[in-house]
Amino acid sequence: MIKNINNKYHTTGTHTTLIRFILPVLMVMYVPCMALLLHPSLFAGRNLLIAVAWLVLWMLPFLFFPKKCFYRMAVAILFIGGLLNLIHWLMLKYPLNVSSLFVLLNTNGDEAMEFIHLKASLRWLLLLPYLLLAITAFFYVPAIPIRSLWLRVIRGGLLLFVILFYGEALLNGRFVRTALPDTERTLCSISGEMKAYYNLKQRKFQKVEATSDTTSCLSVLIIGESCNRNHMSLYGYHRPTSPKLSRRNDILCFSNVISPYSNTLNAILNSLTESNIDFPMSPDSCIHALDVYRSAGFVTYWISNQSPIGVWDNAVFNFAQTANHPIFVNHAANSSFESTELAVYDESLLPVLEQILEKDTAKRKWIVLHLMGSHSRYDKRYPASYTRFKEGNDKRQRIIDAYDNSILYNDALVDSIFSLLSVYASSHLQTRVHALYLSDHGENVYDEGETAGHDFADTIPYANIEIPFVLWLSAQDTLRDPSFYHRATTRLAWPFMSDDLFHLLLDLDGINTPCLQPERSLLHPSYNKERPRILTDGRTYTNFQMAQDGKM
Repeated sequence: MIKNINNKYHTTGTHTTLIRFILPVLMVMYVPCMALLLHPSLFAGRNLLIAVAWLVLWMLPFLFFPKKCFYRMAVAILFIGGLLNLIHWLMLKYPLNVSSLFVLLNTNGDEAMEFIHLKASLRWLLLLPYLLLAITAFFYVPAIPIRSLWLRVIRGGLLLFVILFYGEALLNGRFVRTALPDTERTLCSISGEMKAYYNLKQRKFQKVEATSDTTSCLSVLIIGESCNRNHMSLYGYHRPTSPKLSRRNDILCFSNVISPYSNTLNAILNSLTESNIDFPMSPDSCIHALDVYRSAGFVTYWISNQSPIGVWDNAVFNFAQTANHPIFVNHAANSSFESTELAVYDESLLPVLEQILEKDTAKRKWIVLHLMGSHSRYDKRYPASYTRFKEGNDKRQRIIDAYDNSILYNDALVDSIFSLLSVYASSHLQTRVHALYLSDHGENVYDEGETAGHDFADTIPYANIEIPFVLWLSAQDTLRDPSFYHRATTRLAWPFMSDDLFHLLLDLDGINTPCLQPERSLLHPSYNKERPRILTDGRTYTNFQMAQDGKM
């Protein structure tokens, strides 16, 4: 009788132990299962094997030394890595990667809240089962029969599996790439990049060999944000989103310009340095446009409505510090804890620009205006008076309306800048005055798929990279060099990529320097229009040419 009772107790204990061991297994496997459900084409079968190996690796200390602290430490580590990746899958439908982490580390609390609002979805409810599994697994620790023969066999088999799995990856030099889960792989990959950003923060102005052909020049670069040119009536959009620019007869509108990048960080650091997607360089070691302009005798300004502070110091903020006068007007969003309701509109840049034009008597000036543009959250980018489009009866249409309203406001802002410069040019007849407007990247607002934003998975939407590119020339500039003007007007449909903006700017402003590669400047007689336009996803951009050929 006593023997039967003991057998029954032992069997029940074994079942309980197995059930408790299943809980962390379910928790770990939940994330790849959700990934497979959300985006099957992006799911790699090896991820299941990696998840199993990672689970075994962290559970082995508990199997050999069955103490609660080892078990709970393993569950906590597995939970945190899985949680970060699961949130990324639920929000963006693709795995956590270095690119998205760059964006996170270069943002602030306001932008993060705006992004979460944009991506809000019922998919977030899929977090609840994961959290429930994790809590249950953490508190229900399995009881291990220390002297069990089966346990010894299992421990030996699992240890051999871990040694073979990770040993093979180490011996072949692919441990990070093929043996770690998405979260851990991303953290390992970005650790090397953090050094480059720290170095960029320490970087100072570097004197380079550069001279200028002009004795008096005012050059303005307007960097927009998240503007998809296909939402501008200037480029044929069905809504009148750019009425003011469309009425101007003093601008050249280039229709075949793209950004190879889909985020501000890479777009700016590669368009305003000698680095490009063909020959990438570390931003702290390559030559910056600010170095060249200052060396050529220009007084440089960087006036920004973007927030200067991110999770660590914003890399673009660090980049801007090499200007003679870096000015950040967006003080409402300096803290990550500020409310997203504290919108600072781009018109706050205009008084600063007016003051510079009025008071700075330097012969040569290069002014960069960095806009908030159409950065999500779109309805925070414009005053209520610009709420012209309001047809939306559902979330999708309301987001499109808000985005188009932000484009409408951006149109008025850029037009105001051109008008200010026109007034300045009329009273400075001997000064070359011109301005170039482009966006850092585009924005997919339900143009391709049922999503809004500039994130992407394996294939970058063309909406993310097709950007406006508008050159304003003063009347004097147009008359001063008719051959240049004619050349520019014949190239409005020529292919160009914004990672070569560095060379176009130096060419436009008559700067002579060994850094300038004329074949990379759209406006130079030697421009190479046959350059393949390779995007960050590895594809060659062909959309425009296909449309011209009638294939789309």
